[in-house]
Amino acid sequence: MARVALMTDTTSNMPREWAERYGIYIVPVYVTFGDRSYKDYVEMPPEEFYRRLSEAKEMPKTSQPTPADFAEAYQKAKAQGADTVIGVYVTAKASGTCRSAQMAAEMVEDLTVHVVDSATTSLPMAWMLVEAAKVLESGGSVEEALAAIEKVKANNSLIFTVTEVEHLVHSGRTVGADKAAQAAVKVKPIVTLKDGVPQAVATERTQKAALAKVIAMTREALGGRPLKGLGVVNGNIPEKAASFAQEVKAAFGYDGEVTVVDFGPALAVHFGPGLLGIAAYWE
Repeated sequence: MARVALMTDTTSNMPREWAERYGIYIVPVYVTFGDRSYKDYVEMPPEEFYRRLSEAKEMPKTSQPTPADFAEAYQKAKAQGADTVIGVYVTAKASGTCRSAQMAAEMVEDLTVHVVDSATTSLPMAWMLVEAAKVLESGGSVEEALAAIEKVKANNSLIFTVTEVEHLVHSGRTVGADKAAQAAVKVKPIVTLKDGVPQAVATERTQKAALAKVIAMTREALGGRPLKGLGVVNGNIPEKAASFAQEVKAAFGYDGEVTVVDFGPALAVHFGPGLLGIAAYWE
């Protein structure tokens, strides 16, 4: 039976306890302020990032992990007994992370590497890996673990509202951001991922209305199917996120724990502080 290591990048917002519980390797994305780059979370924790962002004179940028970064992670997994790696990474339509991971696979001998484009980011990526880990723990095969990932990939949503439109515009990775920025009055765009591409799909005048829209859109995506996981994503507003989590839990009649995560530095570069929304996956 294959000895499988699971891997992802820091945009998965993987809760530390999940990573430790399932032994998931996390490769950091880079966040750049000026001419200096920092490893997401490792050298640039969220608290430091948001502080630096509030003082920055120009917008920070991000870049994907290098093939050498992935090769190092593969070698570490191999040294710890793995002969196979399953990696789930941020949508390839907004990042070169999958490409770096694939290039690195050709740099390491005697290791089978499966690179999965999640077509999304944040908690849905984390759930893909948790479901794969459960399959492997129960004695399932690599193919069954990959099938579990694909099932979550086909049955999840990530919908959120942003408060600082300039981050969307500067990033250039969200379709429809310019239209929201050019509105005659300040609006709150609602963003989701369609076919792996971040898109501003609606706007509301107030955050209250925007959050109501996020709940309604999540309910529409769910389509009455049983929830398997529910989460709240936020950009450095933990108190609001905790309160919204209770509202979301009640709105969906969910009896499990609502996982609350910060979007983290690499994603906040593109979507800004103050974002708030819902991640979900279902049967």
